Amino acid sequence: MYLSQYSDEPTSPSTTTFSKNSQLTPPPLLPCSPPFHLAYYTPTNADGRQIPGDSAVEAAYDVFLKQFPQYRLTWILDTLRRTDYTRLSRNSSQHEVETYVDYMGGSLYPESLIRVHTEFLANNVLGNTHSISASSQLSLKHAEEARRAVLEFFDAPPSSDLDNDSDEYTVIFTPNASGALKLVGEAYPFSKNSTFILSTDSHNSVNGIREFARRGGASVVYVPAGGQKGKEGAFDLKEGKRILRRNQPPQGTSSLLALTGLSNITNAKCPAFSIVTYARSLGYHTLLDAAALAPTSRISLAHLPVDALAVSFYKMFGFPTGVGALVIRKGFLRQLKRGRPWFAGGTVDVVQVPGKVRTMKGVGEEFEGFEDGTINYLLLPAITSGLHLLSAYLPFLPLRLNCLLRYLVTELGRIQHRDREGRLINKFREGETEGEVCRVLSRVPKKVLKTVGETDEEAGAVISCIFLDEAGETLPLAFIAHSAAHEGISLRTGCMCNPGGAAALLGIQESMKDRRGMLHSANVSQRASEEQRGRTELGLVRISLGLGSDWSDIWRILQWAKRIGDSVERKKMWQRWLGQQAEPVDEWEEVEGGAIRRRGVISCVPCKGEEDATCVRRISLVEEAWDTTIGRAI
Repeated sequence: MYLSQYSDEPTSPSTTTFSKNSQLTPPPLLPCSPPFHLAYYTPTNADGRQIPGDSAVEAAYDVFLKQFPQYRLTWILDTLRRTDYTRLSRNSSQHEVETYVDYMGGSLYPESLIRVHTEFLANNVLGNTHSISASSQLSLKHAEEARRAVLEFFDAPPSSDLDNDSDEYTVIFTPNASGALKLVGEAYPFSKNSTFILSTDSHNSVNGIREFARRGGASVVYVPAGGQKGKEGAFDLKEGKRILRRNQPPQGTSSLLALTGLSNITNAKCPAFSIVTYARSLGYHTLLDAAALAPTSRISLAHLPVDALAVSFYKMFGFPTGVGALVIRKGFLRQLKRGRPWFAGGTVDVVQVPGKVRTMKGVGEEFEGFEDGTINYLLLPAITSGLHLLSAYLPFLPLRLNCLLRYLVTELGRIQHRDREGRLINKFREGETEGEVCRVLSRVPKKVLKTVGETDEEAGAVISCIFLDEAGETLPLAFIAHSAAHEGISLRTGCMCNPGGAAALLGIQESMKDRRGMLHSANVSQRASEEQRGRTELGLVRISLGLGSDWSDIWRILQWAKRIGDSVERKKMWQRWLGQQAEPVDEWEEVEGGAIRRRGVISCVPCKGEEDATCVRRISLVEEAWDTTIGRAI
């Protein structure tokens, strides 16, 4: 619920925000005092039972509130969790509750958003937009509403405030943020005098643009991401400006700077305003990957005048998947239009067949020349509803997530390895933290937010960490992922499609740059890359918070981490994990006179025979020559 400035009565987002006839912009929000039961909220199941029916939970929550009393100001998100995320608390066949902490991978949709959109589809006839029929025109109407909603959400300056329409923004709907970034990369006029500049702490969808740059003869230059304590993944502003100056595009040449608004692994925010303003003054085009930033941060294109911005809506409010957007200046879009490498249905007016003549669409609306095929007209109305919902709750999110993340980092740092009698186990090397179970490597928010509407300009709501055994050795990511899944915890392991950010956190940037340490084959595998660097795994464990997160999620994460630190409990987890493993490889290659079979064999080697030690999982690759005429190895 939220309050309109026009009334003292609380209104429900599900009725006000999602009404089919509602205004595109929801009423402004005003903070108000929460009802009594929400001011003293404790996590409950769908039937109202406290989780898990233990006074220890209530005591822990009271301690949390004493440390972060400002958390109470975000009570409106407790209401949302209770009404729109009931599925997390329903008893399932495996888990009493689900703990979802992978919001960076995809947000969870509010249930009211699905109900309203389902009702909308059931009561309306929508058709392909390439027609003048009533169903087609209804689809077009809602597509235009969605475009306007996107522009309003990102505070794009209206045309009346601009000197010419080249600075006006338009919206191109894409399958996702990756598709939006690809649209820019494939059509950008890279040349031998061009430069493509990006941070090493970038998603692979940004890294992938370098393929188009190199194909056009342009140079590719990376701005290093910090790996030292306190500057994890940080965009080095001083070095970035130096690189921009050194590679300033000559007159008549186009160069592109791609920025990551928020890293999906290091949790570092980019100093976007400073770097964008400087880059534009030197003649660069600017592209912002806002996929990780937009779900929890307000972005104003009136304040941050990038040439293009890419987002995925499922990361913002969970539904629908398969729809993203490129918000782009019309003047920049016209430059890209000349470089589009192909055309498709919906993007052209005239095509000569056979022949070479083709006329691209976009005389009236430039976006038409970039939306390949038919737009996702059945789901675009949900974009408008989702943006309205997120607009209502976005002012409260930074404060809430700042409290939860800071508390989680502090409490994880207090968990230590214990034996079956509860005594501290310490086999760590000198200089390491005594008995630590979890080591957080990503950026931790320094700023303590105190009020609704306040934001942190340096960090988001992501923790990237590693889990350690009693000797300080990193526990396998596959074990952590299996253990979490077994307890109903949804998190992510690996490099999160951000190898540069992962390398910065793991301290292996130099080996990433070392050509002698990197295989050049186009078929290089992750396993081979790991072996080249002398590491068993190149990745981390990621916990990310978002729209539906509350304190109960943090509490369950901490209980799970404590069990990893308990030697008896972890041994049970380990044996359960090993019992789930199958032989990872069983491949056949036909050769003259028979075949070669390659299969993986798993063996478990106990650590020096110690009673409570965790065994080491080893995988060996065995090659066997087979005589296919007799059906056995020879």
